[in-house]
Amino acid sequence: MCDIKTLSKKNTAQISHCMHCQTVFIWHNNLLLNFSPQDFQFFRETMNRQAFVDCCMVFPDGEERVIIHAPCKDISFTFTHDEFEDLRDAIDEALLLQQVYELIR
Repeated sequence: MCDIKTLSKKNTAQISHCMHCQTVFIWHNNLLLNFSPQDFQFFRETMNRQAFVDCCMVFPDGEERVIIHAPCKDISFTFTHDEFEDLRDAIDEALLLQQVYELIR
């Protein structure tokens, strides 16, 4: 059974992981993403390669959002500027705390 510990929380983005299986969870509004530690690092690299201003587009509601493609080509995630920045900050913070937990183990 998973022993879930919160690693970071920034507004609507929360990141946690299981102390046993090392699965990383990103909770964002109605989304729950699960990653292996390696996939989580890859997702971070993907997020950090994109600049919001270079990749955003105006959606039908008039809000600018960036589209992040999931490994499954039929699924994409969209984030407003604030959500995008919160998620990037939360990922960086979570990775640091994950390293601390790993040192303690």
